[in-house]
Amino acid sequence: MTAVRGAHSNNASPATPKENGHSVQHASNFPHTSPGSALDDTPVYSSSELTYTWVHFVKTFVIIFPIYALGYFEFSFSWLLIGLFIFFCWRRNAGGKLSRLSRALAFFDQEERCAKHSLTSSDLPPWVHFPDVERVEWLNKTVMQMWPYICQFVEKLFREMIEPAVKECHVHLSTFCFSKIDIGNKPLRINGVKVYTENVDRRQIIMDLQISFVGNTEIDVDIKRYYCKAGIKSIQIHGVMRVVMEPLLGDVPLVGGLSLFFLKKPLLDINWTGLSNILDIPGLNGFSNNLIQDIIYSYLVLPNRITIPLVGVEDLAKLRFPMPKVLKQVILLKSVLDLALP
Repeated sequence: MTAVRGAHSNNASPATPKENGHSVQHASNFPHTSPGSALDDTPVYSSSELTYTWVHFVKTFVIIFPIYALGYFEFSFSWLLIGLFIFFCWRRNAGGKLSRLSRALAFFDQEERCAKHSLTSSDLPPWVHFPDVERVEWLNKTVMQMWPYICQFVEKLFREMIEPAVKECHVHLSTFCFSKIDIGNKPLRINGVKVYTENVDRRQIIMDLQISFVGNTEIDVDIKRYYCKAGIKSIQIHGVMRVVMEPLLGDVPLVGGLSLFFLKKPLLDINWTGLSNILDIPGLNGFSNNLIQDIIYSYLVLPNRITIPLVGVEDLAKLRFPMPKVLKQVILLKSVLDLALP
């Protein structure tokens, strides 16, 4: 009875703030917790956080380990300076490529406005300088409409022809594959067209196309056997392509065939990714671009050409290797050595 009465009296007469203010303040500093809340408050690490931690650790290790290796093997400190110099030159070169790409994309988005205001005369399209070069926006709109289907054709070409050819060329490339092929949403542009009407054969049409391709192209290759990944992030090509339609016929399709070739080596600028980033190092950058230009030269630069017959294949050799238009004969009468001797 005494215990029950004491408990009833405590519930009936609560203590005033003056009497237990200290105890109330002390209790308010600790939130009420249930038995199961301790499990809810434990930190839970997601897989993305763990992945970020590992990536950060690997990056830090890659930066610190070369410095440790230089000290361990007692190399000179100058090697570290040389490595830093090459790294900063690579970063500067890559940044320059990205800035050139962004400027070119901005120019193609607002070509007419840039031609009137901000660009210098050397950067203007050819139709501004030469009256015989026509601006063919209708052709650019046609290419833009066809561009998704052109990208599908190029992807099919890479996967069905280039990839098997690379696999068969060497046993170490048997696991070579294109992991990603995206030509980009920026179509090829034709900045001007010049059609020759004088001093040409009446049975042919000759056109010079001022082409520019500034694309956000992404092509990634993977050699699974050696865990190697490389690729291209963006590419720029500028040049003059000649299109020759000959012979003209009196029946459908009116043209016997097409011949495509560059008059000289096109300007090329490639931004590499992955393992191929090493090609952006000063010295190797020019070598890689020249190597690719030589490959293009062997297929597309005069006297080499791409021929597309439209009527039959019997005259394909004549289209690919046409007979010379001019024959020049040189006769050597006497050499310089003969004149010098007594």
